[in-house]
Amino acid sequence: MNLDDMILKLQPLGITGREAEVYIAMLKNSALTASEISKITTVSINKIYEVLQNLIKKKMCTENYLNGVKLFRCIEPKIAFKNIFSIYEEEIARKKNMYGEIEESLMYLYSKEKNNKSPLDYIEVVSDRGRATVRILNIQANAKKEILFFSKPPYITKLDSNIEKIQSACNNNVQVKSIYEFGQEENAEYNNNLLNLVEHFQSVGEEARIIKELPMKLLIADESISILSLMDNVTLKSELTTMIVHHPIFALSQKTLFEVYWNKAMTIEEYRNKYKEQYHQISESV
Repeated sequence: MNLDDMILKLQPLGITGREAEVYIAMLKNSALTASEISKITTVSINKIYEVLQNLIKKKMCTENYLNGVKLFRCIEPKIAFKNIFSIYEEEIARKKNMYGEIEESLMYLYSKEKNNKSPLDYIEVVSDRGRATVRILNIQANAKKEILFFSKPPYITKLDSNIEKIQSACNNNVQVKSIYEFGQEENAEYNNNLLNLVEHFQSVGEEARIIKELPMKLLIADESISILSLMDNVTLKSELTTMIVHHPIFALSQKTLFEVYWNKAMTIEEYRNKYKEQYHQISESV
């Protein structure tokens, strides 16, 4: 592992880049003055004392005098990081104690005005695409029995990027059923690409059907969580707002809607036959 990699890996542990660089430099030497450390690192002499004091506070190095000269020595990594984690544990314990002193008062204020849950406590509204993707994938990954999809453009991620996750769900005995919208793109190449994609999902265990149009983007997990993604009809921009509803009765009503469209949708074979002429044209051209 090179120096840059080590510095990057130390930073999530609460050590700054400069501190990491100085500590690593000190590991290679028995004792150094501040100016000597500055010369073998990128840390300027004006900043080196600040960095060294931080390392001392974190119990990663020591300072002492030899013949009137202040020298700095690193502490063995196993001991140093045991010291660091001990400091973090003490800090967490201190904060827990501080919270414990005010928890009762905070809960009193909360319960005083909210004897019952707010009717919106079970609804999340997410407008940020990245955050919506993370929430959807997390709910999908934690499904235990069943996932139902309305797969409708526009997609927040590429459809084929979800294949491994669907395969993992199917391997864990989660039933996955999807209805795909083919929309207005009634040309041979589009139909063939859609068919290949859906067949790929089927090959990993998903049950799939195809329909001309779906009312919305929808995911239902374990008959308890529903995720709806709707186009912005206020600004008329091509942006999606995602609503996540944690409510079994609502989820069952959405599942009923899903089953209506499932019964109306075409199987892969029916879709293939419907567009057989176009499908053969694109197959022959390959």
